[in-house]
Amino acid sequence: MKEDNIIMDSDEEKIYIEHLYTVEDYFTFNIKIKSGEFSGASNFCIARENIVSIIENLSEMYTELKGYCEINDCDSDANIKMKMDKYGHVFVSGQIGGSHEEHSMKFRFNTDQTVLNRLIKMLKTILN
Repeated sequence: MKEDNIIMDSDEEKIYIEHLYTVEDYFTFNIKIKSGEFSGASNFCIARENIVSIIENLSEMYTELKGYCEINDCDSDANIKMKMDKYGHVFVSGQIGGSHEEHSMKFRFNTDQTVLNRLIKMLKTILN
């Protein structure tokens, strides 16, 4: 696992995002989530315009200490949702793997705003 791809890593929760390839303006990522005793991985396809919007939402959340951002896979109902309260706590939830796939995992955990800055940095690097 590359250090730059680790967005969050604790004993109980982990977010790992690796850029696999780009076709035209669509970026494919392998996203791995660990939540408690459960873990899952899924490929997410995300359009360039959606990545730009995600970066804007995350940046606003980071500076304003409030807000919401949703990352959706273009090919399934897999998603990651991040909501921040006024104290800098980030509530992460979603689904890894689409409902139509053989395996999928719903998850939910709390973290702090440092996860936002790491994700913003990684996405900006991929776009450049």
